[in-house]
Amino acid sequence: MYRNLLGIGAVFAIALILVGITFSASQEEPADFRFINGSEPKSLDPHVVTGQLEGRIVDSLFEGLTFRDPKTLKPVPGCAESWDISADGKTYTFHIREEARWTDGVPITAHTFAWSWQRLQEPSKGHEYAYILHVIKGAEAYNLYEGHVERLVGPLEKGDTIVQALAKLRRENPGGVDRATWSGFMRDQKINDVVKGTRDPVIQRALLGADGRLDAGFLEQLGSSLEREAERRRALHTQAQEHFGVDEGVYAKDDRTLVVELNAATPYFLELTSFYSAHPVPRHLIERLAAERKASGENEGKEDWFLPDNIVTNGPFRLSAWRVNEKIRLERSETYWNKESIRLRIIDAFPYDNTNTALNVYLTGGADWTPTYPTSIVGALKKRPDFRKNPGMVVYYYRFNCTKPPFNDARVRRAVAMAIDRQLIIDNITKLGQPPAYRLTPPGLGDYEPPPAAWGYDPEGARKLLADAGFPGGKGIGSLTLLYNTNESHKAIAEEVASQLKKQLGFQVKALNQEWQIYQASTLALEYDIARAGWIGDYLDPNTFLDMWITNGGNNQTGWSHALYDRLIAYAADVDTFLPDAEKVVPELKEHDKARALVAAVSSADGAAARVDAAARLRLHILREAEAIFCDELPVVPLYFYVVSSMVQPYVKGFYQHPQDIHPLRGLWIDKEAR
Repeated sequence: MYRNLLGIGAVFAIALILVGITFSASQEEPADFRFINGSEPKSLDPHVVTGQLEGRIVDSLFEGLTFRDPKTLKPVPGCAESWDISADGKTYTFHIREEARWTDGVPITAHTFAWSWQRLQEPSKGHEYAYILHVIKGAEAYNLYEGHVERLVGPLEKGDTIVQALAKLRRENPGGVDRATWSGFMRDQKINDVVKGTRDPVIQRALLGADGRLDAGFLEQLGSSLEREAERRRALHTQAQEHFGVDEGVYAKDDRTLVVELNAATPYFLELTSFYSAHPVPRHLIERLAAERKASGENEGKEDWFLPDNIVTNGPFRLSAWRVNEKIRLERSETYWNKESIRLRIIDAFPYDNTNTALNVYLTGGADWTPTYPTSIVGALKKRPDFRKNPGMVVYYYRFNCTKPPFNDARVRRAVAMAIDRQLIIDNITKLGQPPAYRLTPPGLGDYEPPPAAWGYDPEGARKLLADAGFPGGKGIGSLTLLYNTNESHKAIAEEVASQLKKQLGFQVKALNQEWQIYQASTLALEYDIARAGWIGDYLDPNTFLDMWITNGGNNQTGWSHALYDRLIAYAADVDTFLPDAEKVVPELKEHDKARALVAAVSSADGAAARVDAAARLRLHILREAEAIFCDELPVVPLYFYVVSSMVQPYVKGFYQHPQDIHPLRGLWIDKEAR
């Protein structure tokens, strides 16, 4: 076996020479640890990045209030040396350690975090992960409500608002409108985008697509309700503008005391404080660079503070170099409060998205870890002792662009889902025994019980659905593109899926490759028909797989919107808001009898502890109901749950296999004798 693999290594070594990559020419000090990161990061700003490859680097450069323990991934004290939690679980008081510093020596204080989290929510920035901290009081209002108000009623001089469009609809239909007309109006005006989460019963009825005809009187009531909702959101936005980051939501009582007020008890909140979107950013540097640009007549809004010539960081490593298409070099930070615990001095991250190159570099001693390799030879690789794999809390899926035909029709989306033979892909391409996915949430999420699969591999049923949608044999659909980012496995899967859709549904699908940064921009702008994606759970809770699909969620990127789904995700975030609405919402659920029993258990709980336990069970059921809607609507088609795999040299220590596929670089060290 080793002889065969040495032969593989020799072949790849020749390929390495052909692509012109060399490591021997450099005169700089060799790194202690080298790994394949997959591609160039789009940024190193913790508030901008959204991908795994950026996260690895950002988590090494920056540190939040807490960080993930490398062995367990549980949150442990970081910039905060300790914290207190109120009895109701809604208020956290963090105590910032006095020795926390930026690499330029400037102290990190509670004010640093308050400003940074306010920046994450700044509407003009458009940060995709802002929603992850909407569990904080006032965060959503600060981030979104100004835009909602403008869309509903707009500035006085601006026309074509939702309220004005509704008034026009009333004038044109004095007898009211039927359900189909109303559904089209809601879709065209994107009403749910701006009123999701409302408690107004008239708007709720309209969003849920009330049965039968909506008469003129109801439409008039709705117009008044929308105006009131706009005023409510305007008031909440104004309050958040004045107080969020100052004395409400998240604020500094003094330099070393940070208070965070949550909308409701959030069991995974400390995991969020370890996540890179919640890391601090250097206000003093960002504002100084902006002032210098303004003084010189440049664009003061330009963001380049994270580039090597400017950046200051507060994590276990500092940025030594970023040479595009060559490597990112990290060096242990001498200003880090716990630098004695960091055993690696220098780390090199290589941006190779070609799997042949990645394996070549690894097999010829140029890298100590590669999470990517050619799937075509996985049968040989997985027999090596340095090949590691385990079930992953990761789902591989394809997004649909739900804003335009044919994928604005859920029947077409489901037809695609039913026409794909997942087992064939697993057996012939991925080859690691990945479980096929017929839902979004992977197994192993604690006490969560996902809904039963509502569909499976059924080409005949898929063809019938497609015909029902008006596209028999794929006629009328035209050519489609299936977008994927550069990777051999993504390419093979995309080509196989395109082939299957042609065979089973008559689709003409072209698999289209884009480099990572371009691919991310394309999916964000909805410039695709179908696009591959994968999601690693940010924390150990089903919510991390479900809350991203709310209307206009930063990581939704499908254009899909569903009013009841949005409400259920909001209810799961605060079960207390569900209880007064339960009587009218429970009948809308699939398992209404079970939901009704869980509501009764919360209401009749004897004592605070019993109530907390009952509310936790109700919360998980609400998420199960939300996932059931998702699996009916299918804005994405799940393909399989990952088996997380990589190749790691045996002398690399502190590397633990985790379902989340997270391997903090801070915990690694090299056994020099074994090396």
